[in-house]
Amino acid sequence: MQQIINALIRNKNFILFIVLLCFSFFFLSNRSLYHQSKFDKFWISNIGKIFNVSFTINEYFNLKKINNELLIENEKLKQVHLNRFDNNLDFQKKIAFKVYHGKVIKNSIKSSRNYLIINKGKKDSIQTEMGVISSSGIVGIINSISENYSSAISILNKDLHINAKFKKNNAFGSLNWNGVNPNKIQLNDIPVINDVSIGDSIVTGGMSTYFPEGIMIGRVSDYNIIYGTGYYKIDVELNNIVGNLINVYVLKNKYQKEINSLE
Repeated sequence: MQQIINALIRNKNFILFIVLLCFSFFFLSNRSLYHQSKFDKFWISNIGKIFNVSFTINEYFNLKKINNELLIENEKLKQVHLNRFDNNLDFQKKIAFKVYHGKVIKNSIKSSRNYLIINKGKKDSIQTEMGVISSSGIVGIINSISENYSSAISILNKDLHINAKFKKNNAFGSLNWNGVNPNKIQLNDIPVINDVSIGDSIVTGGMSTYFPEGIMIGRVSDYNIIYGTGYYKIDVELNNIVGNLINVYVLKNKYQKEINSLE
């Protein structure tokens, strides 16, 4: 113990320098949008390489599980193809969203502002403000990219609001996580004139450029009326188990720039 204390005393100036340097980087990144974007790109690029090594090792020991997931997903995609595009219309003219497959190499669910790192980046045509989904539901929105990796704001992030609706009656609201249970998210702004029942399906509303309409989000697990407001407080149990995600799909809306220019 004495040797440790002596070593700290001998290097006190260097330690103080490192501490002050870290503080300076912290305050600089929080006060300047330009520097914050530079730090984000540096962080994603380097931390992505580190987690990619860990991910590769884990993936090797989970090959059977991954292959089964891919087989199930291919079956679903084949069914969609046969049931929705069985006429002679040009397929490319009927889709607004282009899909890019990726893998989650880092996933946080324990903070109030969670994120994911995906092993696809700028060279793979990934851009900011793209929606991210899995075979079971929505995942988040891309917010920062490097050449080979991208970071997505998770649906389990208190700052993220997503347009959603009831599948049965098209009652629209806004999804936002309260930071408590990673398996449940809250649906707000639903007036009490709408009928709500346990088990009702909640899907994407289609009133954003991130996600197409009708992607499954979850089911109503609990609800009550907020006194004096005329609105419900609704808990939605997610169809996704966000912490277990491996395969995801990044969605590019080919009309996004045109819609944003009108807004």
